[in-house]
Amino acid sequence: MLKKHTLLSFLSGWLALAVFCAASCLAADATVAPNGDGQFKSIQDAIMAAPNGLPSAIRPWVIHVKPGIYKELIYVQQERRFIHLIGEDPKTTIITFNLHANLMGFDGKPIGTFRTPTAQIDGDGFSAENITFENSAGPVGQALALRVDGDRVKFKNCRFLGWQDTIFLNRGRQYFENCYIAGHVDFIFGAATAFFDRCHIHALRNGYITAASTPESQPYGFVFANCKITGEPGIKTYLGRPWRGYAQTAFINTEMSDAVRPEGWHNWTGPEREKTARYSEVGSVGAGANPSARVKWARQLSNAETPALTLQKVFEEWDPTDTPIDDVIVFSGGRLPPYKLEPLRDRVKTDIEYAQAGGESLKLDAFVPTGKGPFPAVIFVHGGGWSGGDKTGGNDPLFIPLAKRGIAWFTISYRLAPKHNYPAPIEDVHAAIRWVKAHAAEFNVDPNRIALVGESAGGQIVAQAVVKADKDTQVAAVVPFYAPIDFILDMERRGGLSTSMRGYFGRKDAQADEATLQLLKEASPINHIRPGLPPFLLVHGTGDMSVLYNWSPLFQSKLKAAGVSCDLITIPDGLHGMARWESFMPEYKERVADWLKARLN
Repeated sequence: MLKKHTLLSFLSGWLALAVFCAASCLAADATVAPNGDGQFKSIQDAIMAAPNGLPSAIRPWVIHVKPGIYKELIYVQQERRFIHLIGEDPKTTIITFNLHANLMGFDGKPIGTFRTPTAQIDGDGFSAENITFENSAGPVGQALALRVDGDRVKFKNCRFLGWQDTIFLNRGRQYFENCYIAGHVDFIFGAATAFFDRCHIHALRNGYITAASTPESQPYGFVFANCKITGEPGIKTYLGRPWRGYAQTAFINTEMSDAVRPEGWHNWTGPEREKTARYSEVGSVGAGANPSARVKWARQLSNAETPALTLQKVFEEWDPTDTPIDDVIVFSGGRLPPYKLEPLRDRVKTDIEYAQAGGESLKLDAFVPTGKGPFPAVIFVHGGGWSGGDKTGGNDPLFIPLAKRGIAWFTISYRLAPKHNYPAPIEDVHAAIRWVKAHAAEFNVDPNRIALVGESAGGQIVAQAVVKADKDTQVAAVVPFYAPIDFILDMERRGGLSTSMRGYFGRKDAQADEATLQLLKEASPINHIRPGLPPFLLVHGTGDMSVLYNWSPLFQSKLKAAGVSCDLITIPDGLHGMARWESFMPEYKERVADWLKARLN
């Protein structure tokens, strides 16, 4: 017969397993536990262990998060799609941090609202269950618990705790089911389309629940169905105010306590927004439901109009309540593979070996324009945290603009961490430069008009390849996109070596010893600036949470101080990764391509 404590231990473990299995029928790929009882102690480390570019929701990367308080910043990169975080109990599984807008950054200026989220989700298909996301800064101004820029993102049985600006839903589509959201000013805001199903909204102080910035062309913003609104004793809150003119927010069959003001809605800046804001309710009940006292510019819907606000109408082809069985995305963001598009179709030679190193066959794909030539050429280097990515991705928005300007290009693979460490990728880029120059006549390119372009980790690689070049690996220009150019700054910002940096530099410990510090300094392009370097073009978005935007102006100032030509293209609010920059600055590709054409001609 089992002893009592043994039986209780068995039942406790069985219950936790049952809860986890009920949440996800897929086996966990990674387990996180703060006490070390798992593969990882850090949720971010488990996320970074996921492969880049998972093609389908059929088999996501599942992370089992055991109970505990995880004081860390979470960032799900655009390249890491279909990440599923599964906790056991939102009250005991808590991700928390305390950044707020008034904190001073490395540049001595306040970091601002958009660099404060405890969790930032850029990857499509992300989901979380049974987890609390908290910004613990308190009522000190804007302090995000969550920012979402990914599409088809789901949260089930989660809690979101904050004060001002708790949840920022910037773009894409998000579904919240049976969630608890607390705050006091604009604590659900943004331009995305989001559906809140049976959620509990709790106001902590006088303020505003929502602040939608729905684009005029977008039919849906925030829809609340079968929800409950409560508040702390004596407080009064508005249902919403329009952050932008065409804000859309609807409450359907919502139970409202007396915390909701009788007038319901606020116009924020004045009567002009009353003409365009799209605010409505139907079926509200409780002491805060007061149709006759609502502002005249908000609508009370009829029962006949309610079907236009169903989950199916709001999300169209996406059913977040269903587990997809046929949801394969052909290429990043649902786009066709780049080589299938004109003028690249049937024109790209693939998987040409340019070198062998470290037991690896290094390959490249090549495009050469039609015409007389010889043509200027670009060598592309992809990102992926030095441990992932693919030569067909990352830089692919530039493939066609360069082709149309008569610029040949080569996009390369290189040795990846953790199997291969720094300086292996730099050596591989130098090998690619030598190979292109040696094969210039075969590919009808001019060996004296070659540029390097790299994004993210690839940006660091091309910048370092240029500052460490010798005579036979010199190039005519270089374009690093959102590149980490100072590893010491990055380590200090993160409080230690990130998982990607540990892999790149072959280190197991997050804390750096003296030898590691010297290696970080040596690998930082900012430490090797000198006169005579080729022209630089830096491209970076101000909304980048992975590689801080401020580092690019810093790099530019030091290059210019050394007499090196350096231009900077700033993408307002642009995130890490150029795939979503179309909505911020659609002309960025043409500007980069024009810059390259001018420098290489």
